[in-house]
Amino acid sequence: MKKLFELNIYFKKIFVLLFLYSLSRLFFLINNISSFKNFQLIEFLEGVRFDISSIAYINIPILLLLIIPVEKKNIYKKIVSSVFYCTNIPFIILNNIDIEYFKFTQKRITYDFFEFIQLGNDFMNLAPLFLMDYWHVTLFTIFQIWFIFKINFFSKKNKYKFSLYNSAITLFLGSIFFIIAARGGLQYKPIKPINAGEISKSDNSALILNTPFCIFHSLNSKSLSQFSYYDNEYLNDIYKPIILNSNQGINNQNIVILIMESFSKEFMSFNTNAISYTPFIDSLMKHSLVFNNAFSNGLKSIEALPAITASIPTLMNNPFITSEFAQNKFMSIASLLNAEGYSTSFFHGGIKGTMGFNSYCIKAGYKSYIGMEEYNNKKDFDNSWGIYDEPFLKFTANKLKNTKKPFFTTIFTLSSHPPYTLPTEYIKNKKIDKLNIQETIKYTDYSLSKFFNRIKNEDWFENTIFIITSDHTTPVSYDSKYNNLIGRYSIPLIIFKPDNSLKGENNNIIQQIDIMPTVLELLNYNKTYFAFGKSYSEKNKWAIMKLEDIYYFITSHGIIKNKEEEYITFSDWDLSKKISTNHNDVKLLKAIKQVYSNRMNDNNLIYEN
Repeated sequence: MKKLFELNIYFKKIFVLLFLYSLSRLFFLINNISSFKNFQLIEFLEGVRFDISSIAYINIPILLLLIIPVEKKNIYKKIVSSVFYCTNIPFIILNNIDIEYFKFTQKRITYDFFEFIQLGNDFMNLAPLFLMDYWHVTLFTIFQIWFIFKINFFSKKNKYKFSLYNSAITLFLGSIFFIIAARGGLQYKPIKPINAGEISKSDNSALILNTPFCIFHSLNSKSLSQFSYYDNEYLNDIYKPIILNSNQGINNQNIVILIMESFSKEFMSFNTNAISYTPFIDSLMKHSLVFNNAFSNGLKSIEALPAITASIPTLMNNPFITSEFAQNKFMSIASLLNAEGYSTSFFHGGIKGTMGFNSYCIKAGYKSYIGMEEYNNKKDFDNSWGIYDEPFLKFTANKLKNTKKPFFTTIFTLSSHPPYTLPTEYIKNKKIDKLNIQETIKYTDYSLSKFFNRIKNEDWFENTIFIITSDHTTPVSYDSKYNNLIGRYSIPLIIFKPDNSLKGENNNIIQQIDIMPTVLELLNYNKTYFAFGKSYSEKNKWAIMKLEDIYYFITSHGIIKNKEEEYITFSDWDLSKKISTNHNDVKLLKAIKQVYSNRMNDNNLIYEN
């Protein structure tokens, strides 16, 4: 056995990496403890199975190097060590990024993360800030990297020579280990992310998985599964994303959609005794139509924009904007209203290119995109994302004053996004000791109040419909009511008309993809168009979202959790109280999944007579 020196080195490296991955899982759990309910030790043990699989794939080059029949000279040791560090350290870093990033996405990083960071210069601009803000993760990662550098995998006492015989045995035994390890065992099919939790009977799949495993298994995976539950005729009877509004003529009201960055519903106190971080929006709600059961269709800004402005949810592995379907033909509120003589514009104080917004707006038909470059005053730059909300909203109000009427505009705020920064003067005036999400929410609400004060006397104000909503919720919930999976999708949605002709409370289920049909109905838009959502006035109310491989379907009967072909209904947001499943709800969910996949794959997202 002395000649199996190569395998000694190989397995020593494997065990060291397993130790580091287990430490990362423990830190991941501690940092995201509120996201995991009733976790058990067996979930950690099951996680080792996925860790070994990832480590086996990552270290294929090491196994191949160790079977080369050469003398173990210093240069050879340096080559093996260099390859080991270069292949493993990037994945250790990615695995640790998820310790914080998971709070925002509620899933492990997949390949779409690399497509996302290529949009604009956000990653390069913000990486130094995040390294400082999340210093605990930075220090932990530095410790892990230091640790593997301190391990001496090659003992000085070993003077063994390589031989073809020795290499052959190493190749044979190493290959057996690799096949079993990479497959995750001896079962019929190799493990995939969807298999996480099968042994432990756990729903905490993100805790069991690791980031490298999820990246590998998303490289060649289909971003959109194909479904064929029903024939086309029956399918259209259940769900058809074609909408025909009234025969009346369009009323030419202006439309302003305000997308408030990270505004969770929990920050508002309308009709509750909760602490309010949005006093202005709360006051506006008293004169608006307020939707008490509004949900986002995703957890990222990049997913919100197509949902809100084009009624396209992200029911696949990648956001629509970065998916292979991004070049599909589609219609948005902007492109439909362009044909009706509207001026259309998009305002976002961010650096051009951030999150692909600029490219999306061109594709969606907005006639103008106004961002940080158009603002052209870097003294109001927040040193991370773009221009602070107050000065940018003031700039937006001045721009709208000179915009040709009628107009449709979308305004996307940014200051309530990490890393949380606010203007020095504002901090002094408000006597703020510590910056956090609540303080930035207050600031953006304050900025919005200033915006409305500037526009309320404009001649176009009375003839305008304002829709105020959020792109997604905040990564951390402070109210126990919202500190659960469904609560993470609970957002504000209000419609404000200055003439007070639309006010009250609506308790029906509504979602971001319903905003486009709702806007067009309020305008009496009288042409047929395509939308995955439905207007607020329709009777059949539902909301849908997808997280990793699981669909969540919210109806008046309960919340359906759909993984593969299993459909379980719950009555609570914690998904702990099971109830009987409504057959019609399952049928509708299946129809939506089938229509979505068919339409995306066939590039059929527009109405053609």
